[in-house]
Amino acid sequence: MENEKPTIKPIAINYGIYLGVLTIASLIILYVLNIESHWIASVLSTVITIIIFFYGISEYKKLNSNVLSIKDGLKTGMGMALVGGIISAIYAAIHYGYVMPEFLEGKKEEAIDAMMTQNPNLKGDELDTALKIIDVTTSEFFICTMMLLGSLFFGFLVSLIISAILKNDR
Repeated sequence: MENEKPTIKPIAINYGIYLGVLTIASLIILYVLNIESHWIASVLSTVITIIIFFYGISEYKKLNSNVLSIKDGLKTGMGMALVGGIISAIYAAIHYGYVMPEFLEGKKEEAIDAMMTQNPNLKGDELDTALKIIDVTTSEFFICTMMLLGSLFFGFLVSLIISAILKNDR
C-alpha cells in the first residue's frame, strides 16, 4: 500500500504567513527609520525569505517520508509565495493608502518631472495619456499587484532551486 502524500495547504499557510510578516516588518522598519529602501534591509530580507522557503519545503519533505520531487517542492513553494504575496499586497494597500500615502504621491511627482524633462514638448492627448499611465503605475492597486506577481516569480525561482537541491525520489 502506498503512502499518501501530505497536504501542502498547512505548510503553505504557515510559512506564507511568515513571508507576509517579514514583508510587513520590512515596510514598517523602513517607515520608522524614514528611508525608502536600504541595501542591507534588502539583502537581509532576501536571505530570510530564502531560509523560510527552505524550511517550508524541508518540512514537506520530512512529512513525505523524506521524499521530494521538484514538482512537489514547487507546489509547496508556490503555495507559500501565494499566501505571503496576498498578505504583503493587502498590507501594502493599507500602508501606502493610509500610513504613508505621501510615498506614492512623491513617486508620481518624480515620474511626472522625469517625463517632462525627457519630453518637454508633450501636449494634448499625448500628455493626457502619459499622465493616465503615471496615475495607474503609482496607484495602490498597481503596487499591490506587482508585489503579488513579484512574490510569485521570486517564489518560483527560489522553490525551483531549493527543490532541485533537496530532491529525493527514493
